Amino acid sequence: MSFKVIKAGFHSTIQDRGRFGLAHHGLSQSGVADEHAYCWANHLLANDVNDAVLEITFGGCELLALIDTCIVVAGADLGFKINDKPQPNWQLIAVNKGDTLTWATPKKGVRAYLAVQDGFKTTQHFNSRSVNIRENVGSLIHSGEELVSKPSKPCDTGKAMPAWYQPNYQEPLSLRLLASYQFDTFTEQQRQVLFGQTYKIGKVSDRTGCRLEGKPIENTPTTMISEGIAYGSVEITTAGLPIILLKDAPTIGGYPKIGTVLSLDLAKLAQRQAGSEVKFELINIEVAQNLRREFDQFFI
Repeated sequence: MSFKVIKAGFHSTIQDRGRFGLAHHGLSQSGVADEHAYCWANHLLANDVNDAVLEITFGGCELLALIDTCIVVAGADLGFKINDKPQPNWQLIAVNKGDTLTWATPKKGVRAYLAVQDGFKTTQHFNSRSVNIRENVGSLIHSGEELVSKPSKPCDTGKAMPAWYQPNYQEPLSLRLLASYQFDTFTEQQRQVLFGQTYKIGKVSDRTGCRLEGKPIENTPTTMISEGIAYGSVEITTAGLPIILLKDAPTIGGYPKIGTVLSLDLAKLAQRQAGSEVKFELINIEVAQNLRREFDQFFI
């Protein structure tokens, strides 16, 4: 065993990179909401890129260490402490048996990630440990549960993410958008409404989708027969407002899609709270592919 759950928190789940190749069976991709934080946590521990972590949303989580081990906490600043002493994110930390780990409330960002050496060894469902509450695949962690991991190797506590890679979850967010094949069904005027304003993230947002609030796009294309949709697709509802589909989104949808947000920007979006401001800007496929390739070559 590795950790006993004392308090589960608001919404804490085990996640890995996700569930791929099963959309034709109606299973969504799932996986970590913030890929950047997840990859850095595993990278610092010299883990496999697919090792499972604990995704802690909004805090309120408390764990008891059952063994000596080595951890990394990455992502949001949720007031992480060990034995009531504040601890840094983005670096290796040695944990001793009997230590109490706590995450309080958000200071910067929304989701923090607890990574352990070789990942958490929970049950796999459809070739992934990722939990999807909407699809009833796995479950939230609960008080009294024990999270299993392998015994730790020696902990290099001086190892940390370089400061220039650390994200700023409070800076203005511009989402780079790849035009979809339905992009041309929107008029130039309708596109100007999308790209010419600053939206706010609505309160009705979760791991399924991010609903934006702002000036509606008028006379939007009508709903269509449901078809396959991708992670990051931007649907425009009949009310003229965007929904950005996230990791737990269904595999089909019937709203027209004006484009798809670059996956690297979706990680940034996952750390914004309701009321945060976001804008859209176009990006071409070659630039997007190069950015994605650089990220994958570094971590994978």
